[in-house]
Amino acid sequence: MKNNGNMKKLKVAVVGAGFVAQKRHIPVFLRLKKYVSLTAVCDLNYELAKNVAKTFGIPNAYSNISDMLSKEHPDVVDVCTPPQVHAPVAVEAMEHGCHVLLEKPMASSVADCDKMIEASRKYGVKLSIAHNQRFYPPFLKAEELVKNGAIGELTGMRIISLTPREEYLVHEKHWIHKLPGGIIGETGPHVVYMSLAFVKNVKNVEVVARKITNYPWVLYDDYRIEIEGENITSSIIVSHTNNYTASKVELFGTEYSLEMDLQSMLLIRYRRSNLKTVSIARSSISNAWQTIKGIASNTLKTMLGEPMLGHDIMIEKLVKSIINNQSVPVTPEEGRETVRVLESIVEKLKSK
Repeated sequence: MKNNGNMKKLKVAVVGAGFVAQKRHIPVFLRLKKYVSLTAVCDLNYELAKNVAKTFGIPNAYSNISDMLSKEHPDVVDVCTPPQVHAPVAVEAMEHGCHVLLEKPMASSVADCDKMIEASRKYGVKLSIAHNQRFYPPFLKAEELVKNGAIGELTGMRIISLTPREEYLVHEKHWIHKLPGGIIGETGPHVVYMSLAFVKNVKNVEVVARKITNYPWVLYDDYRIEIEGENITSSIIVSHTNNYTASKVELFGTEYSLEMDLQSMLLIRYRRSNLKTVSIARSSISNAWQTIKGIASNTLKTMLGEPMLGHDIMIEKLVKSIINNQSVPVTPEEGRETVRVLESIVEKLKSK
């Protein structure tokens, strides 16, 4: 994607000026300044919008999306609001001919997803969702290895997602507690869309949930989820009860297994044919060598300024898809399926 100076920059407006806009979306668009121009930020809290605009050098701040759309005429609207209001914001933007990026999840209901998909088709604009963890380099490489048969036939999947209780759980007024199902509505989409990268045609979902902490505004804080597809089942642990964070994905094949650490950005392919001392030593040495190589490679990439975070990679792919009129990196249908499976999880929780 080269800009020889003749290409018109995409005008981008951000709706929602909270954490994810400030720490993830806006910095990426600023890095892509050859191709995009951040022209406005909009938030119901006008003081917040003004402060964010000033901090990042964005020319204009608004508290009303209709005013922003009519005055700025953006090419792209980046929606970083809570998911309950994604649909009305996105549909209005698409009515104005804007392409739309949604922070995950696509919406809080399948019905809202359908409204946005219909608007995207009606107005001929692109619609995509920031399923960011699918775009971490280890995850992209794992998809490639599985597709090429490098681990044999895929037989299973396991995900561990641990979030410190201080991040969300302890904050009674945080909007995530108002999501369908509560806090699982925030972290659940990540484990669902990562599962759907490998689990095909979901047939059934099972959930075991517990409450370990004693916060009265929390229904559950610890989950065991099984997403069963036609090919494999993804077994998932989601917990908000710890004082540390972890994000790991394992893929099991008939010949090899893959282990991803999405925080240290490491991917290890391993196998242990038996429990003999020699076999254990060989696999341990191989794992250690892959870890050392991975750390060295990641360090070099960081020094060279190569994007490593999922939002960076996904948003750059989206910008490229708009400029070149290509397929978006995450389709609306993929976003909808994530919400559908998440709704199934929430329904299971309601029945307990």
